[in-house]
Amino acid sequence: KLLPNKTVFENVAFALEVIGKSRHVIKTQVPEVLRLVGLQDKLNKRPDQLSGGEQQRVSIARAIVNRPPLLVCDEPTGNLDPAAADGIMQLFASIVARGCAVLMSTHNISNIQQYPSRTLRFHQGKVAEIDLHSILGI
Repeated sequence: KLLPNKTVFENVAFALEVIGKSRHVIKTQVPEVLRLVGLQDKLNKRPDQLSGGEQQRVSIARAIVNRPPLLVCDEPTGNLDPAAADGIMQLFASIVARGCAVLMSTHNISNIQQYPSRTLRFHQGKVAEIDLHSILGI
């Protein structure tokens, strides 16, 4: 959830403010992470001025601004059109390349098939299938 009365910059900065980071760190890291997610030109916009895909990118920026080792996402492409969903998947690939693991739940099998990953399929709360090809990098 984005904070509706805060700008893109303020939404991302909030994650740093709550853990006591200095203004200098905030002014340095927020623009850097907004460049990474492709929103450097939207920093003064409010969430209601952004598309669904852009809002999702702000949420991702806020989640990664503290450089976590793991990003957990629940249906991150669920309400997006195919082009925006693919953009989010490409963003996840770049995040993984920078050393952050991404754990994602999704019903969108086509997105998963386009990006090599370890894949577990669940059915009625139990692991039903493990994709050994993607786990082994085949």
